[in-house]
Amino acid sequence: MKTPGLLIYPTILFFLLVHICAAQTKEIDSLRNLLETADDTTQVNLLRLLGIKFRFIDKENAVAYGLQSLEKSKEIDFATGKANALYSLGLTHGMTDNYARSLEYLNKCLPVANQNKDHSMVCDIYNSLGIVYKRIGDYPTSQESYLNSLKIIDSFDLERNAASVYNNLGVLYDLMDEKDKAIASYKKALETYNGPDREAMQNDVEANIAVMDFTDGNYRAALDKFLKIVPYWEQQKNNIKLFDLYSNIGDCYLQLEQWELSQEYLLKALDLAKQLSLEQGKAVVYYNLANLMFHQKKFDRAIVYSNKNIEVLKGLQGAYEKKREAHEKAFEIYNALDQFEKAIFHLNQTMAYKDSLLNETKVREIQNLEVKREVYLKDKEIKENELELELLNTKVESNKKRIIYLAIISTLFMLSASLLYFRYRNKRKSNTVLREKNTLISEQKQVIEEMNVELEKRMLRAQMNPHFIFNSLSSIQHLINSDNKKGALIYLSKFSKLLRQVLESSINVSLALREEIELLKIYVELEALRFDDSFSYSFDVDKNLDIDKYEIPMLLVQPYIENAIVHGLMPKKGSKHLTIAFNDKANHIECIIEDNGLGIIKFNNANDDNRISRGMYLTERRINALKSFSNQDLVKVENLNNNTGTRVTILIPKD
Repeated sequence: MKTPGLLIYPTILFFLLVHICAAQTKEIDSLRNLLETADDTTQVNLLRLLGIKFRFIDKENAVAYGLQSLEKSKEIDFATGKANALYSLGLTHGMTDNYARSLEYLNKCLPVANQNKDHSMVCDIYNSLGIVYKRIGDYPTSQESYLNSLKIIDSFDLERNAASVYNNLGVLYDLMDEKDKAIASYKKALETYNGPDREAMQNDVEANIAVMDFTDGNYRAALDKFLKIVPYWEQQKNNIKLFDLYSNIGDCYLQLEQWELSQEYLLKALDLAKQLSLEQGKAVVYYNLANLMFHQKKFDRAIVYSNKNIEVLKGLQGAYEKKREAHEKAFEIYNALDQFEKAIFHLNQTMAYKDSLLNETKVREIQNLEVKREVYLKDKEIKENELELELLNTKVESNKKRIIYLAIISTLFMLSASLLYFRYRNKRKSNTVLREKNTLISEQKQVIEEMNVELEKRMLRAQMNPHFIFNSLSSIQHLINSDNKKGALIYLSKFSKLLRQVLESSINVSLALREEIELLKIYVELEALRFDDSFSYSFDVDKNLDIDKYEIPMLLVQPYIENAIVHGLMPKKGSKHLTIAFNDKANHIECIIEDNGLGIIKFNNANDDNRISRGMYLTERRINALKSFSNQDLVKVENLNNNTGTRVTILIPKD
């Protein structure tokens, strides 16, 4: 269940698990003792159980026991044990936030479970894949995984609960801001639940719907639902659920301005947070109490709770959003008391954590992209291993056939010379057939290689314009679908490097000349790939030019290079060459872009309705802005060699 405005449940669950570690230690010792006398299949199951017990105590031991269970299963050819071990390893890595490894083991487990015709496990695997993809922010794949799980349940009419899948799907739809679908999924979870504790499931679903009400500002509706749930969990003595509910109820009363009831439930939640050592939970309650006192104009008490909130948050890693909110509330309190010095201090802290939050968001996005890339590489590695294994199996089968042939030949040789003659004749026929097949395979292989080369050339075409990113992504997708992994990786590496450098430099109006030259080199290299290396290019940088000293507007000359390639070189037949030079002048950096293409006059004649592109229009405006730093003409375009080439000279002021 989600807490309105605060996602605290995973942290609460973690601290609860810490408290039960001591009890698990006795179970671990007992399992280890059983392991010494168990038979092979029982050992596999015991090793897997030990890995499960160690998940929240020692990740390395958890993984080690899981791997031992997997190896033992392979050793004794225990298919069910192998599937269970792979699934357990996938869950272990997922629960410890190693999502790439989690997806690797879950995807390995899927074909094994299908081979075992264990449809129930296949359903669980898809459900787990949905959770992992949701956590890395890949909502479409997460949705697809959940729906696959439900499809398995329906297709094989499994006598099992689909409720957990529908409940997970409801949370996903809520995150995707598809409220109607979320409600429908929650209702479906209740309709399909056939477990022993239906009331617990109803309460969980009701709590999730209450969170949605709170988010939509329906505080009274959310409050009624939360209050309805409380007696059940009080009877069950589940303090984790009760903390969550008390905190939410207190927040609802706060929004409804019922101060006394809000304080009553928030203090209840605070007591439970202290009992369970829930540091993040305490921070949540302290913030709400400070907010409550602020609204009642009890500023002295508000300061006390605000300081406690800030103190607790100091001990938590990350949590920049919570820290920003804490200092923002402290600023409001001190500002109301006219204590401007302290108010300014907390305002500065608010701004600092806001910047940290932006950095944290970028880091999280980069980490998610790295996880997706690592998953792709793992899938690639798995496919390569499968191909290698298939090749080895083919060789083994081929060796078996050879042994059989040799035995038959030896027997026939010992029987009589006549049989030897027939064997010899049959062998010659077989060799002829094999040679014909090998010749056919070689010819087909050559044709396929030629097709791959042609496809690679076609799919590496893109351009650095408003459609450049989409075309590049489409080319990469096509390369992957065509199983041209090498081409896709080369293109993806260069494209991602260009995109990363552009994004990293996007916060600045200008950047160092060295960085600009590097961006242009990558861009030209990608354009060369896109146009099948049909033109050559060179970069010449004056040795006297200090490329680390001067800064220039980012991607200022890129549109001129694009024009030279697309409109100058590409329509031309024969050899094509592009030269880009940077020279040191007294007060300027001189950039010369020269091509041996059609030239300006021929290009204009071939394009009667030629218009200035959006990129060139913006570039001209940037050049005009630079004229305030120089009294010279900054751009000069001229034909070369009897209108068979173009030279563009750009002067960039050093100041």
